[in-house]
Amino acid sequence: MDPFGLIQQWFSGYPAGWERLLSMIGIEVHWFILQYVLGLSFLAVVTEAIWLRTRNDDWKRLSRTLAKAFVAVFAVGAATGTASEFGLVLLWPNLTEAAGRYIYFPLYMEIFAFLMEGIFIYMYFYAEDKVSPRTHLIIGILAFVGAWYSGAMILSVNSFMQAPVNVIAHYDPLAGPSSWAPPDVLLFVPAQIAQALDVNKLAAVGAKVISATPEQVTVTLPSGLVRVLMREAFAGKTIGESTLAAVIKPEALQSLSSVSLKTVIDAIVANTVKNAGTFMITFLSKGYLATYVHALGAALTVSAFTLLGGYALRLLKTSKDDRDRGYFLRAIKFAAAVALILIAIQGTGSGHAMGAAVAKYNPEKFAAMEATTTQITSLPGMLGMKQLVEQFMPLLAYGDPNAKLPSYDVITIDYRPPLIIHYLYYTKIGLGVLLGLIGLLAVFYAFRREEWPSWVLWIAVISPAIAQITSFLGWGVREMGRKPWAIYGIMDVQTELTINPPPAWQLMGVALYLSLILVVLVLAVYWFLWRR
Repeated sequence: MDPFGLIQQWFSGYPAGWERLLSMIGIEVHWFILQYVLGLSFLAVVTEAIWLRTRNDDWKRLSRTLAKAFVAVFAVGAATGTASEFGLVLLWPNLTEAAGRYIYFPLYMEIFAFLMEGIFIYMYFYAEDKVSPRTHLIIGILAFVGAWYSGAMILSVNSFMQAPVNVIAHYDPLAGPSSWAPPDVLLFVPAQIAQALDVNKLAAVGAKVISATPEQVTVTLPSGLVRVLMREAFAGKTIGESTLAAVIKPEALQSLSSVSLKTVIDAIVANTVKNAGTFMITFLSKGYLATYVHALGAALTVSAFTLLGGYALRLLKTSKDDRDRGYFLRAIKFAAAVALILIAIQGTGSGHAMGAAVAKYNPEKFAAMEATTTQITSLPGMLGMKQLVEQFMPLLAYGDPNAKLPSYDVITIDYRPPLIIHYLYYTKIGLGVLLGLIGLLAVFYAFRREEWPSWVLWIAVISPAIAQITSFLGWGVREMGRKPWAIYGIMDVQTELTINPPPAWQLMGVALYLSLILVVLVLAVYWFLWRR
């Protein structure tokens, strides 16, 4: 399959291609900005803490510049975040209705996180001359904690959609590809509903009874059956018209035939959430901690490389006798050290944890990432690196060199993610390695040389773009690899889509508008900071 065919597979091989494209652009625009809110706020506080210890005014100046930057992007980030949430409601209303009991608590708490970051970010910027230095530092700490708190809430929802705690993935890496089976969904069915179900018929369709009490019956249902039931429920079918009728006792079916299927699904969902923990279910999502640490690390890494690139550009435009040259060199040294540390943590720490979580809880996505298929045989330009990585992948992913990777070809077609994420994933790895080399080069010249060659400075200048593309590709792999699911194992893309989708030209108009906002923001911040 050629690259064009892979793009076509992602766009037209799954429902709602234009709607998914708009959502992707909207989320990526928001994440482009959000990274600086998460990262620059922290770096501003760190540099202010260094100033408090050293009383070197260069650190205070650097902290103030960073504060200017994240205050400038915060308001636009809030606006694009609101636009993304409205897009979720307008384009994917069934998702919010189905998952409402799962995700309402973190989204509700995110309101308080937003208030916290909004209040303290602006206090940090405008109240500097009205409070003591230590109080100002505490305000800064509260500002970045508010931003990190907000990110923790949103990422818990995303983690739930990627790997819900009540969805059981099936793949045994020691048994090999033949062990793959579609995931099962663990449900806590109220006793009143369970009494109407025929246990033998349930077993025939792959359901398993785990336990039973007078109040409820715990069962696992095949995700394929859950997907069908969710689709029928949101299509407005009654029990008599639905697939569920096939596993209901005949005597019960007579009285339940005209009951809305959505009513029954809603009761099962509510009871399942109650058992899993109404306030904790999203935070218990598999891989949540790795997701949060890796996303936060990405924001900090992008911010550090942007700081490096910005001051490298300053240095290129500065003569050797300029009185600000020492300040620029100190800022670059700080940025280079932080960038190298962060990219190392991303690659060897949180990135590894993320990969292991995907391998364990989303084996279908992992198979697509590694392209364990005969459909594509090489990765242009990076085949050698891919082969090297694959030699160690069983050990990296499963902690066992004898483990075997899941086969994409064994996975049934209606469970396969798009293979384009294979290209995105390895491009991301390659760019991550490149960023590590840039970080090493910058640290070498920052700590071992008095003067920087112009070619090194120009490499540093382009490093923010490389970092942003790397982060963009990471989210692309994560979100595109979730297909065909909206909520893994529970709801597919077609079911979450609105019944009144807008025409493609309107969707692309909104996407263009969001992209133009981003361009204007970049130019505005550049102009604002360039004037110091």
